[in-house]
Amino acid sequence: MKQLFLIFLAASSSFAFSQDAVEYKYEPEVNKAEYYIGSYNNYRDLDDLVDWYGDFAEWTNKQGNTYDSMTVGLLTPYFHNDMAAADVMWVNTWPSPLEQFEGLETWMTKGGAELLESLPVTNSQVVDTFQWVISEPSSMDAGNMMYATYAQCSLEEGYTMRKVYDLYKDFAMYAASQGDTVGRKMIVPDAGHALPDGVDFVRLMWTSSISERGVNADIYYNKLADSEPSQNLKGFSCSNANSYVGLSMRAAK
Repeated sequence: MKQLFLIFLAASSSFAFSQDAVEYKYEPEVNKAEYYIGSYNNYRDLDDLVDWYGDFAEWTNKQGNTYDSMTVGLLTPYFHNDMAAADVMWVNTWPSPLEQFEGLETWMTKGGAELLESLPVTNSQVVDTFQWVISEPSSMDAGNMMYATYAQCSLEEGYTMRKVYDLYKDFAMYAASQGDTVGRKMIVPDAGHALPDGVDFVRLMWTSSISERGVNADIYYNKLADSEPSQNLKGFSCSNANSYVGLSMRAAK
């Protein structure tokens, strides 16, 4: 059931990100993300979690610059194939494992456990992931009401993650020239989750506001769908998409 909620990646990151000796067009921009998936405790809801975030933010501000590069988003399932699986995903992103694990050590040794005791959510799964950034949304400011869609994706025979990344990057750059503002990532888990056989990565598409998703859909069908970069975007297929609305709680400094 949790697999259906997460719709994350298959295989291990060492397999998914292993590459051959082929020369590629782009060097992937790689970052890390932590997904904390859970359900609200009795008589608790999103308002309580937002309040708890205030305590968390106050604590992080006392830890020097350790958390300056971390972003935080709270995602609630909206169009989803298993609405009962979980209530919320708390998502932390980091620019690299260096910052991520410095933050984890600080959390474990400087009071994070005590703060966690008052968390109004019981987590059922915690997933560590690598993410290849294809494009960024129009804004990543705190306070945004985001819209995000995760879909399971499978590589076609003869294609690798790197080959698909180059094709997707070409498409995203052309799309941006036509007004597109969708953020896109290819995600694989490092620990905490494995997808069903045949799924190689998860595609994340997200916008800085809910309404932007509609604007970008219009741009795609009117300007991008029949374009050469779109026709060249091949080598994988995606299905089992689930969408979330989310609050951007923290932007990187």
